[in-house]
Amino acid sequence: MTATERLYQRDSYLRTFEARVTGVEPDGVVLDRTAFFPTGGGVLGDSGTLAGPAGGFAVTETVETEHGVLHRLDRPGLAVGDAVRGELDWARRYLLMRYHTATHVLTGVMFNDFHVRVTGNQLTPEKGRVDFAFEQFDRAVLEKGFARANALVEQKLPVRVSFVPAREARARPELFKLETAFPHDPAEFRLVEIVGFDTQADGGCHVASLGEIGRLVLTKTENKGKVNRRVYFVLE
Repeated sequence: MTATERLYQRDSYLRTFEARVTGVEPDGVVLDRTAFFPTGGGVLGDSGTLAGPAGGFAVTETVETEHGVLHRLDRPGLAVGDAVRGELDWARRYLLMRYHTATHVLTGVMFNDFHVRVTGNQLTPEKGRVDFAFEQFDRAVLEKGFARANALVEQKLPVRVSFVPAREARARPELFKLETAFPHDPAEFRLVEIVGFDTQADGGCHVASLGEIGRLVLTKTENKGKVNRRVYFVLE
C-alpha cells in the first residue's frame, strides 16, 4: 500500500474525484487519493459514496490508518487496482467546514486577546465543543470572546491555505493553539490563515470566507477539572 494523497488539503470544496484502490481491509478500502477527510483533530471524518466496477458503495466513515485513509464501506466488493469515483456528502461536509473555521476564529480570539489555550475540541454537523484552559474561569471573558468572534465573522475575512517547512513553522509558537502535540512529525506544516487576524497549523477543511460561517451562539459550559472549561456552541 502507498500513502493517500489528500486532495482536501488543497481544495476543501472538491466534492467528487477519481481514484484507485490501493488496499482492501475487512471493513473498507484505502485509495491512492481522496477528497474524504478522515476523523482527526476533533473533527468527524467525511461520509459519501464510492462507485466502482461492482456498483455503488456507501462510505459510512473515513479514518486514518498506518497505510493511508481508510474509507469504511457498507459492503465488500472492491479489489486492489479498481478505479472508483468518490462523492462526498457535501451538506454534511460543509457544516463541518463552517464549524471548523468558526472554532479557529473563537480559539484565535481567546488565545490572542485573553491568553487562553485550547486543550481539546469535538466538532459535529450539529454543534461545536471546545475545551479551554482557564486559570480562573470568568464567563464575562468568554462572552467577550464570542462577541469578538462574531464581529470578525461579520467582516467576512478571507481564509487562505499555505504550506511551510516544519523548521519554519516550529519557530512560530503562535501557530499552535492546541496544547497537545501533533500526532506525527511532518516535513512541512499546512497553515490556515484568516487574513488580517490569525494563522494556525491545521490539516483540516475550512470555508473560504468567514462570511460563510454564520453566527456563533454560546449554549452552555461545563467544568472539566481544575482549569478545563468545556464550552458548547452552535451556528445560526
